[in-house]
Amino acid sequence: MLFPILRRLLRRGRARRETKVAFLVFILAGSVLGNSLTFYFFDRPHQPGLTFADAIWYSAISITTIGYGDFFAVSVGAKIGTIFFIVITGLAAFTTALGMGIDWILERQHKERSGMGSTGVRDHLLIINFPGERRVRQIIEEYLLDTRHKNDEIIIVSDQLETLPFSLPNVHFVRGSPLQEETFRRANSDHAKLAIVLSTSYDDPSSDSLAASTVSILEHISPELRSVVEVLDAGHTLLFNGAKNASLVYTFKMSSNLIVQEVQDPGVNLLTLAITSNLIEGTLESTEVSDEPSARSAYKDVAKRLLDFDINLVGVIRDGKVHLQFNNLALIHKDVLVYISSSRTDWPSLSALLEL
Repeated sequence: MLFPILRRLLRRGRARRETKVAFLVFILAGSVLGNSLTFYFFDRPHQPGLTFADAIWYSAISITTIGYGDFFAVSVGAKIGTIFFIVITGLAAFTTALGMGIDWILERQHKERSGMGSTGVRDHLLIINFPGERRVRQIIEEYLLDTRHKNDEIIIVSDQLETLPFSLPNVHFVRGSPLQEETFRRANSDHAKLAIVLSTSYDDPSSDSLAASTVSILEHISPELRSVVEVLDAGHTLLFNGAKNASLVYTFKMSSNLIVQEVQDPGVNLLTLAITSNLIEGTLESTEVSDEPSARSAYKDVAKRLLDFDINLVGVIRDGKVHLQFNNLALIHKDVLVYISSSRTDWPSLSALLEL
């Protein structure tokens, strides 16, 4: 049979997949054309009104083994053509091509599950490292609760997993070391819009240094990509001094502070949960003053005016310093306003509300 011969040739050949596909397409096209010509020329006298388009239709349907029965070979020449071009070469090439297609689909699925493939997604979120399934799923669920991100693609990058332990829509897995540039190339990091760098493990003393190295590689590949980094030890801040576009979140310090605050002032925990979750209306949000205000407005007045629109100004960040008291503080370019609101508002919209 020609089928095992074709399979053997394609397996032994060192040609690229594209060359093998082109070879099969050539055989299929030759089979269809050859059978169409023999069927048309030999059977036309026996089937008045037969067109070359009918011959092509008959050949294509026969190769795919459907065979409607509206046409069939009558003459000896057409029958010989059908045996050679359809039964011997056409069916073998079609079956081989179908098998290659199934193999390709299965290979892609295996690569995606094992994280060894490349992704073509863009404007996606990168989650780097996998400290635990529950932790990662909570982050994904919270991120997708924001209406701006509910349809975003997410790529998890880790060398700690063989396969992703869960399956969620739009969540992909790239297996590889976060310290290798090739891993981030496969994760299409130069087209990502945000990266979250988690700790490798809460028991790993080298987690912060690995996170700092990861941020360095990310900024080398994608200088404009903003990273949010989980830091376990606040004493390791110095490791990130070279990072230009990274925000540090001190997980243990924040949780410890919150526990103490709740001990001292009951209710603080509930409020903190509410204003830091997209699930509850009234979330902590921020916006940067993107242009120079036309008038010098005191933040004390700005805060009062924003309350008329149910926007509660909590604080101002200027040059990395947090200001919670607004006396003698005026609005200037590049200030970051942190506020509580039921909806996210950018600076142009806030400026219009304030009539600046």
